Amino acid sequence: MTIVREISVAEREYWNTEIQRFESAHPLNAFEWGMVRSVDGWTPIYLCAERDGKFCGAMMILKKRLPYTPFAILHAQKMPTWDHADDDTITALVNAAIRIGKREGAIFLRINPNIPEASAQGLKDKLIALGLRHLQQRWSYWNSPRDLLRVDLTQAANAEEMFSRLGRSARRDIRRAQREDLTIERATTKEELKEFYRVFHEFTIEKGFMTRAYAYQEKLWDTYLQQGMGRLLVAKHQGKIAGGSIDLAFAGKCVHMHVGATNRYRDLHINDALVWEGIRWAKESGCSWFSFRGVGSSPSQETFKRKFNPTLVSLVGYFDLPFMPLLYRLFYWAEFTLLPFSWPLIIWTRKLADCLMKVLSKH
Repeated sequence: MTIVREISVAEREYWNTEIQRFESAHPLNAFEWGMVRSVDGWTPIYLCAERDGKFCGAMMILKKRLPYTPFAILHAQKMPTWDHADDDTITALVNAAIRIGKREGAIFLRINPNIPEASAQGLKDKLIALGLRHLQQRWSYWNSPRDLLRVDLTQAANAEEMFSRLGRSARRDIRRAQREDLTIERATTKEELKEFYRVFHEFTIEKGFMTRAYAYQEKLWDTYLQQGMGRLLVAKHQGKIAGGSIDLAFAGKCVHMHVGATNRYRDLHINDALVWEGIRWAKESGCSWFSFRGVGSSPSQETFKRKFNPTLVSLVGYFDLPFMPLLYRLFYWAEFTLLPFSWPLIIWTRKLADCLMKVLSKH
């Protein structure tokens, strides 16, 4: 018989040790990810499935209360994790999620397992039979995209061979960055983290996408990075931090979380150098892949990522488990109809606010 129980931080090591045994394990499955997302107002609920006293699956559910309402939404990012031939475990996990959904007053639960679409082998039908609804959308404004680019690190014996497998333009731009007065170093202090965040924040405004507050980056530092499951690289030009990147590694995989350098250093090809150092670190750490978090929201982003000879991986996608059908339909409409329409205005407002802050700070 499979039982599912909630665990606390006291069993963090147990969770991290056991979850790495699964093929679909992802850096965002580490216990620490729930601690990171708590900064954004998400409360992690850790569900551990066991049979005969042995760990057989898990689901980290992130809960967020909707402001000024008694309702919540639930999200299991890159989860659940289980042996896909083990129907008892996934059934037990979904049933536990249903109980939690009712207990927490949730409108719905969304899951997006780290399972390639090509190897799903009837998985969709199993989840649909358990009451979940498979979405056709390829991406969402608040979820990880279904389509992403991953560099297969198993195809090369060492970092030198990995470099030779990069695209010609990537090798050229990395060498060009190395010839400039540019150094790539591992950050060791929070002062460097703060300076990286300042640069990264400026970068996101220039590129027109959203970023989280400094507290989120600090939590990554306090959890993943301080425990050896990630690192912050900073690129310094003439002694000043001109860019940086954060990579996370867990369960033999590496995910490229954040990278950025401001436009005034564009000709130094800092981002190329940072991505390469991330790939090299992942290879030397024994990881099987290095993953960008998506294909890219623009042709230029996709072109940049493809320089590193990645493979396009399409995941099985999003599944929703509605608990309140009417409110769920309203949320679905807002997410996939209203938000795309209003997003350009949100970005424009953010840029305007940043410009005003810069003007006011000079007076």
